[in-house]
Amino acid sequence: MSSEVAVSKTGTRLRSPRHMLADSATLGPFLTLLVLFVLFSLFIPKFLSWRSVSGIVNAATPIGIVTIGVTLLMICGEFDLSVGSLVALGGYVFAMLLLAGAPPALAALLAVALPALFGLLNGLLLVWTGIPSFIVTLGTRSIYRGIVWLFSGGTLIQMLERPAVLALFNGRLDVLNELLPKGANFRTSLIWFLLAVLVFQYLLTRTTFGNHIFAAGGNAQAAAAQGVNVSRVKVISFAFSGALAGLTGILLFSQFRTVRVTTGAGMELSAIAAAVVGGTALNGGVGSIWGALIGVLLISMLRTGVILMDIPFIPADNFEAVVGATIVGAAVLNTWLGQGRAKR
Repeated sequence: MSSEVAVSKTGTRLRSPRHMLADSATLGPFLTLLVLFVLFSLFIPKFLSWRSVSGIVNAATPIGIVTIGVTLLMICGEFDLSVGSLVALGGYVFAMLLLAGAPPALAALLAVALPALFGLLNGLLLVWTGIPSFIVTLGTRSIYRGIVWLFSGGTLIQMLERPAVLALFNGRLDVLNELLPKGANFRTSLIWFLLAVLVFQYLLTRTTFGNHIFAAGGNAQAAAAQGVNVSRVKVISFAFSGALAGLTGILLFSQFRTVRVTTGAGMELSAIAAAVVGGTALNGGVGSIWGALIGVLLISMLRTGVILMDIPFIPADNFEAVVGATIVGAAVLNTWLGQGRAKR
């Protein structure tokens, strides 16, 4: 009898913890999030407060939106290292059009559409050249950052005024804050993040295109044999990733009212980390948008917990070491669970 399968006295097969975790890509990350939240709440005095919780959520929302696009690509077996540059591009397009007097709706539309076109270009380069997406987007990351520099002249843009459109994208969410105890400071970016989660989770799990994403990442040759246009699926997924990066640029500018050439730098690695921590497999075919949500919240909560614990050798600027350890641990767990699925 397999060591991973138990049988009750009534003859019912009982699933092992490994099989239970393998059945859901999000169960493990969710349990980890829950356990860490309880531990931090018990042992860190200032952690369990609305100020701390809203801070965790606010820090997670911009990177969370990027992570949604990165998760889609990772499920279909690809990577996008250029999203950080596209965040900066979206922020500059939005800021410059607003300062030029363009209608806010047009500024937002173009700030999403232009990064989406660059994302589309990533996908086309992948399909046309056959070069791995890691290499393609490693190159376009620098190219797009250079385009941002040329587009902006290398100057920082700052807006002194506070037009209403900024509050719409990333202002204080007073409707919620006033219902909660003093200290809550949720922002409207949370609404955009949750909308993106719902839309893309529906796309991934309730549409034919979503099924094709899983098929392309699980076994591209088998998917193509079944009539799936794998190239089209990947190109469209890259366009979605670029569009979400552009939206993130809008949200960041709306909060800080500044954008610079280095905006979004390093965000691509944080997004990949959050996707992996949320249960997305590095080799494709497994993942979920709910997992991406859990992943960004987990990393954001870890950051807050580490800062509040005031560990001497892990200051805020050395938190990347914690993220790195988390990625390795999550990747090992995902590989172990993947081997469990393969044996069934």
